[in-house]
Amino acid sequence: MYNLYQSQLRKDIQHKIYHKPIFTVELFGKQYFWTIKVKKIGPRTLQRYQVMGVELPSDKEYVRSEIAKLKKHFRKKWIFFQIWCINEIINFENATHRLEEFKDDMRDMRLALQDFLCSSYGFQVAFRENMPNSDIVVEVSKPDEELMAEMNASARQRIRKAMKSDIQFTTATPDQYKLFYDKRLETSGHKWFNIIPYEEFERLASYITENWCGNVFIAGKDNEIYSGNICIYDGKYIIYIYGFTDRAYGKLWSHHYLIYRMFSRARNNNFLYYDFMGGAPTGFPKHALVSVSEFKESLGGSKSEQYGSYDIVLNKFLYRVFKIWYKVRG
Repeated sequence: MYNLYQSQLRKDIQHKIYHKPIFTVELFGKQYFWTIKVKKIGPRTLQRYQVMGVELPSDKEYVRSEIAKLKKHFRKKWIFFQIWCINEIINFENATHRLEEFKDDMRDMRLALQDFLCSSYGFQVAFRENMPNSDIVVEVSKPDEELMAEMNASARQRIRKAMKSDIQFTTATPDQYKLFYDKRLETSGHKWFNIIPYEEFERLASYITENWCGNVFIAGKDNEIYSGNICIYDGKYIIYIYGFTDRAYGKLWSHHYLIYRMFSRARNNNFLYYDFMGGAPTGFPKHALVSVSEFKESLGGSKSEQYGSYDIVLNKFLYRVFKIWYKVRG
């Protein structure tokens, strides 16, 4: 199973770029690296700990014993920790699973799984997801005609329209990083999501380009950037981290065109997969990532529904305080 979240590349980015404290813990017979997230609530500093990319074994008693050991070891130090499990519930082709009945079945399947994990292991469904519960991947080794055929009709139409606009696709130069960032910052203001500070973005862009493990891609015309994304490379995968579209050029569908050109670029550079890095769980229409997920799914590929994020509570009172603080913070 492909696991970006425990890869050396992600570990380097967390430590060298984002300067997140990292430590290693053995869990289920494997070494996993964890990150520490620090939040200040009034005079008190609270920490939460995350481990991502965990694969739960099928042996329930073994899982229970390992979780018990972890809780006993860290009980006096932690309030709670978050565990993000990559175990797959189901994988399906987006082109053939767009019916509402299928979405309803997927919702029931996920809710049943959550009940099982909570009752079996004492997990709580994470009140704040540390990563999306699904992943969307396109096999880019296929010819362009086949990739287009797997997209929905709207995506194909938008890409063809963008092609007629003479939009240019290229990699950004360092002098364009600030413009890229400012446009993404503007997008975040419209769509209400947080982004990293510019200093971290600049470090990330410089690190991945200098080490040949990623790049910043843009689409536009006449020295104007219409849309962009930043990707990293890991083995046979190109992984989409995040992107934006300038609302002033939204009707030119430059982001659809940008992704389409990324598919071709990936294939020409011997990559096999373009990983969109997450979407909304199928069957949850009010999830915050629904519109993002619909965009990614419209471009074909397959969707993997994964176990997702769970909290393991060590201090029930402070955990409630933490949840209330996040809710009030809004």
